[in-house]
Amino acid sequence: MRARLLLPLAALALAGCETLGLSSGGTGEAPRASSLRADCPNVGSPTDTADLVRFRTPDSRDLTDLVVAARITTLDGSCRFVDRQTAVEVTLTMGLEIARGPAATGRTLSLPYFVAVATDGERILDKAVYAIAAEFPANTQRLRVRGEEIRLTLPVSEAQRAAGYSVFVGFQLTEQELALNRSRIAAR
Repeated sequence: MRARLLLPLAALALAGCETLGLSSGGTGEAPRASSLRADCPNVGSPTDTADLVRFRTPDSRDLTDLVVAARITTLDGSCRFVDRQTAVEVTLTMGLEIARGPAATGRTLSLPYFVAVATDGERILDKAVYAIAAEFPANTQRLRVRGEEIRLTLPVSEAQRAAGYSVFVGFQLTEQELALNRSRIAAR
């Protein structure tokens, strides 16, 4: 599947869920892609968007109102040059840990996430929002899932090298969720 990224990337958000039993290998760092060559685009998850903590009511912080707590735990990727070295194809897959909260209704949760491409680490060229559906079997409150494979084809030239691109993957958050993540990051 080829992903075309569309809208400017607004604020990036979200932090730790240690109190909800999710872990990221104990480092508290957002994941960076593994298996990419040095001349590939930079791939990672901004720290403030690597976690999703969603409550039934946006301003609630009561655990009985928790719908879902999720974390991006891994980003696996690869890249290869195509079209006679005029483009680089980046393939990404993310791994997630998801905990269903007491306020979740039903056994399927839809988690929105984005993939954005930037140059110079800041100027957003394109962004697309996707959703991953997490199906919880009976009597299961936690899952580890892998997202679908995302493929991006980015033009390269002497002026725009593959390593000059950055690809960001994170949860698509509301302003309240972003603020919660940033406050958790500041409290570390």
